[in-house]
Amino acid sequence: MSARARFGVVVLVVAAAHCVPTLSGSDSLITATRILAIKAEPAEAVPASKVTFTALVATPAGTVNGAPIAWDFCTAPKPITEDNSVSNACLGSGAVVGDAGPTLAAAGAGPSTAARTPGMGCTLFGPDTGSTGFRPRDPDSTGGFYQPLRAELSGAPDAFALVRIKCDLPNASADVAAAFIKAYKLNQNPTLQPITAKMNGAAVALGAIPAGARVTLEASWPAASAEKFAYYDQASQTVTTQREAMQVAWYSSDGSFDTESTGRASNDMATTSDDDFQAPAATQTTHVWIVLRDSRGGVDFGSYDLVTVR
Repeated sequence: MSARARFGVVVLVVAAAHCVPTLSGSDSLITATRILAIKAEPAEAVPASKVTFTALVATPAGTVNGAPIAWDFCTAPKPITEDNSVSNACLGSGAVVGDAGPTLAAAGAGPSTAARTPGMGCTLFGPDTGSTGFRPRDPDSTGGFYQPLRAELSGAPDAFALVRIKCDLPNASADVAAAFIKAYKLNQNPTLQPITAKMNGAAVALGAIPAGARVTLEASWPAASAEKFAYYDQASQTVTTQREAMQVAWYSSDGSFDTESTGRASNDMATTSDDDFQAPAATQTTHVWIVLRDSRGGVDFGSYDLVTVR
């Protein structure tokens, strides 16, 4: 079994009772409609750039195509007194879309949408606070800053994606900033390849899995998906190189996975990650969803049908 990657999940689901975002991977069994992932294309861009967002929506009956999602950018920076991943002002019925003190900016509707990210992203959610009085945001472990995006679908918990935005380096000299700009390449989404299944070490077709069997499902990606990237080390004031870690989240409409999330650390060159799956005892079709993420916020996903037979 591959080691679990240690970095945050991109999609956050708002818990209706408390309006507190929780990781969407907290339950791999799909028992109701859920937004499992949101893919941004491109995966990283400067604020005010046009980005296309696509959601993966799952139900116990399978993937939902054409889901009528309402998309909005959160434009309220999170106060340091709040412990959520996004500001409470962007959650639930308290959020406002419009001109009178808005906390959300409309980004479109439908299963996918193309919209320009807010131009103030690096001011509200990054290091470029200027004279606004906002506290500069700290970058994540890969040096990234993120613009929150809300996806609202009737009958499902609201979901937030943290969309990576390119901001200037904080507290860097002109020489270091120039070196970083020259070396840094914007993140690209990873590529999830078709999953495979094995039982007792031998390949088994997804359409002919013995009912009640334990099988190992394997996700894979091209080596180039785990990108190397320039990283600014604020402590040493130098530009170094890091490599992305990879994470796989596993979901199913029936049966059970041994673990909800697997992956590869940044120093692990393997391009596969597997999880053991307990197949249902009945003859049926089980829906499986795989979400692949890199540690800079890139996403890819796939939907599969596993048929158990006797």
